[in-house]
Amino acid sequence: MIGSIPLLARWEWFKLRRRWMLWILLFFAILFGQLAVWGQYFSYNTLRSTGGEITVPAALQQGRIPRTLACNDLLSSDPAKHPTDLDAQVLAGMTAQCRQQAPAFPARLERAYQSFTLPGSMRTALNIVQGLALILLAILTASAVGIDYGSGALRTVLTQGTGRWTYLTGKLLTLLALAAAGLVIVLASAALSGVIAGNLIGEAPPSAGVVAATYGDIARAAGKAWVSLLPYVALVTCVTVFARSTTAGIATGLGYYFTEQIVIALFSTLFSWFENVANFFLVRNITAWTGGGTGGFTVGTLPDETQALIVLAVYGTIFTALAYWLFERRDVAGATGAG
Repeated sequence: MIGSIPLLARWEWFKLRRRWMLWILLFFAILFGQLAVWGQYFSYNTLRSTGGEITVPAALQQGRIPRTLACNDLLSSDPAKHPTDLDAQVLAGMTAQCRQQAPAFPARLERAYQSFTLPGSMRTALNIVQGLALILLAILTASAVGIDYGSGALRTVLTQGTGRWTYLTGKLLTLLALAAAGLVIVLASAALSGVIAGNLIGEAPPSAGVVAATYGDIARAAGKAWVSLLPYVALVTCVTVFARSTTAGIATGLGYYFTEQIVIALFSTLFSWFENVANFFLVRNITAWTGGGTGGFTVGTLPDETQALIVLAVYGTIFTALAYWLFERRDVAGATGAG
C-alpha cells in the first residue's frame, strides 16, 4: 500500500499539469513577486532623485490639496529650485524637516537598494507571496480534491483497489511538493530580477552600515513559509472532503482568510480580552510564524514563534485527522457534476 503512494502522486501530477488552473496560479504568484521587486526598484529611484519627500498639508497652502516636496530641492543652494508659492515660514519649516531627516537618509537609501538587489530581492518577493500563497494553494487544493467527486473519478479509482488513505496521501503530497516548487520558482524569478535591477542601477549607494539579509536567512524564511501552508491545506482538504465540493473548499479557504482578520480587528477594539482569544486563531498564528508575512492587518502583539508553531501543529493534526476519517468512513457516490 505504501509503495503505491509515489505512483498515485505521479498520477496526480500528471492530471494537474494538464490543467490551466495550476499554471495560472503559478503565473499570479510570479507576477506579484515581480511587482514587489520592481516596485522597490522604482521607489529607490524616486528616493535617490528626491532625497526623500515631505508632505505639505492643505492647511498650510490656503486650502489647496496636499502635495509633496523633494528634500533635494528644499536643501539646494540654488534658489530657483525652491517653491515660490509657499509662505516663507512654511518653507522654512519644511526645510527644517528635511534637515532632521538627512542623517538617516543614507541608511534609508541603502535599505531601499538592498530590497531589490540580491539577495534582498528574494526576501521582498517572499514577503508578498507567502500571504498570497495561502489563497492560491487553497484554490488548487479544493480543485484537486473536489474535482474527483464531481467527475466520478474517485469512485472509479477506489473500485479498482486503490486504498483510500493512500489515495488521499498521494494527492496531498503532490500538492505540498507543488507548493515547495512554486516558492522556489518565485524566488528564482526574483533573484533574476534582482540581478537585472542591480545592473540597471549601476553603482550601489555608499554603505551606511545596514545589515543585509543573507541567503541563509532567505532559505529559513522560505522554509517557514512552506510550513505555514500545511495547516491551511489541511483545513481546505477537510472542508472539501466533508462537503464533497470544490466550491465549498475554495469558499472556505478564501472566506476564512479574510473573515478572521476582520473579526479580530473588530472585536479587539470592542473587548480588550479578545486579543488573547485571537492568539489561537489559525491565520494569526501563521502570521506570527512567518514574521508578519500574510498581508492584511495585524492588531496588537502577535504570539511568539514557539506558540505559533504549536498552534499550527494542533490545527494541522486535527484537520488532517478529520479529513482522513471522513474520507475513510463515508460512501463515495458516482459523478455528481457539482463544483
